[in-house]
Amino acid sequence: MVITAIGFANKFYTLWQISEETKPLGNGRSYVITHYTYVKNISFDKETALAKYPGATLNENLRGMTRSWDSAPKEVWDNVDTFRFGKYAYTKITDNTDTNYLEWYWNQVYSDHKEYVGNVLKSRGYEIRTWGDNNQYLMSPEALENERIEEANKNEMLDILKANNPIEISFDHNPGFDGCCRNGNVYYHFQEVKENYYQGWEYYLPVVNGKQKRIKNKNLIIKNYTYRTEDNGNITVEILDFDIVK
Repeated sequence: MVITAIGFANKFYTLWQISEETKPLGNGRSYVITHYTYVKNISFDKETALAKYPGATLNENLRGMTRSWDSAPKEVWDNVDTFRFGKYAYTKITDNTDTNYLEWYWNQVYSDHKEYVGNVLKSRGYEIRTWGDNNQYLMSPEALENERIEEANKNEMLDILKANNPIEISFDHNPGFDGCCRNGNVYYHFQEVKENYYQGWEYYLPVVNGKQKRIKNKNLIIKNYTYRTEDNGNITVEILDFDIVK
């Protein structure tokens, strides 16, 4: 198909013919080369030039051009079910069992090809989520299971908190500088912590009645607390007092 276009060079509006040439490369891949062929000068006046060739469009890419040229080859694909690059290039995506690689590949591609790869991942237990301005990210089956467990634990904790029952818990880490220890979707906040050092590394311990308490890997019973549910769905438990089970 040949398209008639009008450009502008120096003083004259110019007449061009634009056509595309497709060179098949196999495996659904082709190179497309666009040929820009200069025909002649038309007129000094734009309206006159457009009137002489009413089917032509004014092409800003032709401004200042007076010689014919070809574009650089552009790679195009007529299928979506084949890897387009990488160590599995030109092989069928559904035949591939390297799901970790397929997850990486999904993050590198776009448009309908990305959608196809995403559907293959969905068939393998993945979930595609959207955040912000149509940004997408993958949730692996493992991540989805961890999320499910965290949500179940959070709901179980909510039942305990609503009933004002004692909380029995053990932390495998010290609180941070802000006094918080995280357990899934629940953040436990100690009212006061003190900074300590061990071989140049800083760590923090809760302070109760002026005394520091070592809590890491110990069983705690929290009887006195308040709690709140955050806008992001997490829970913050304000620890007012606790006992260490010996």
